[in-house]
Order: sequence, then structure tokens, then C-alpha cells
Amino acid sequence: MTHEAWLRPLVRPFNGDLFVDIGAHVGTWALRATRSFRQVIAIEPDPTANKILRTNVRLNKLSNISVIEAAISDTAGEMPVASASQNGRKIDRVPLRTLDSFKLKPSLVKIDTEGNELPVLQGSLETLKQRPQLMIETHDPESVIGIRALLESYNYSIKEIRKQNRFDQIQSWLLCN
Repeated sequence: MTHEAWLRPLVRPFNGDLFVDIGAHVGTWALRATRSFRQVIAIEPDPTANKILRTNVRLNKLSNISVIEAAISDTAGEMPVASASQNGRKIDRVPLRTLDSFKLKPSLVKIDTEGNELPVLQGSLETLKQRPQLMIETHDPESVIGIRALLESYNYSIKEIRKQNRFDQIQSWLLCN
């Protein structure tokens, strides 16, 4: 079974006008979404993963996806990102933006930002008013409390799925409508 393939059937509907993938990595979700969404925006700050994502888009000859190298949070500016290089690790600086700064109207937003999920949502308050469907990966039970409180204030219903991942860690997926 491919990475997170178990989750795909639980995200319904998985179609619409715009899918936004925040923390797209190499495109597992974004590439799949090109089949059922009119437009896909994949946002990935890590330069190495972003390059692989762009290669995947090119190799699959996809025309309905845009790839953005940026980090999403609750403020704008720049952010240092460690990435792999031939000589070990190097530090790159990438743009730091809020989701609201893009002025999008997404049908579905996937957030997998390795612990930065709440700040991403705090920078998405105008977007949340449009009530897109959300799927959010979390790794910390404490962060789920803050995320729930914020989303419930926007009248989202939240289904939490806890699962042991391939690294034997318990993680939660929040499916929000």
C-alpha cells in the first residue's frame, strides 16, 4: 500500500475546483488530486523535495498543477530551511507566507507541516471563512487541542483518526467539514 493510501477513501468528496496541498513534499497527494480537481496548488518549502515534486509534475505531463516553493504560517517574511546537498545539509531561505495572502477559494486544503499546523491555520482565517474541507496531519496531541478550538470557532465538524505510522509513531489526521 502506498504512503497514506488508507486515508484517501475517507476524504470525501475528493474533487472540486481547487485542491491546496500545504507541505506537499514530493507530491503524493497533489499528483493524485490532479485527476479529480480542476486546479492543484502544491506548496513545499524544502528545496530538495520541491525539486523532486517539480520533476514528478514534468514527468507526468501535468498541466493543472502549480508548485510553489514557500513555507506557510501566520506571518510573512523568510524562513531558513535545512535541505540535503552533496556535502551534507545546507540552509536555504524560502519565502514565508500566509495562506490568506494567496487569496484562494479552495475546495479542499491538506496541511502536513510537521508541527506547524496551528500557525498555518492562524494565517488562514479569511480562507477558513469560505469553509473549505480540511485534512490536517498532526504528530502532537497538544497541537490537536489548539487546532480543534480554532476550527470549532468556525463551526467545523472534526473527525480525528489516530494511526500508527510507518515509523511506529502515533499520529492524528483531522478530517474537517
